[in-house]
Amino acid sequence: MILNNESLKALRRAKGEMNITTIALAKEIGVSRFSLARALKGQGITSNNAKIINNWLITQLLEK
Repeated sequence: MILNNESLKALRRAKGEMNITTIALAKEIGVSRFSLARALKGQGITSNNAKIINNWLITQLLEK
């Protein structure tokens, strides 16, 4: 599964705004650094990891 363009943009933006490494962001989200790196590159990840990332993004948006 590949993240849609809006989720991918939001993920990249969040990483940039937080000024955080991929490893640190992966720990915060709860996925492996390899899965997060693949997601950031627009490559396929498991549907479970996509769900975890999307849920994290939603949480971040609601906190703002």
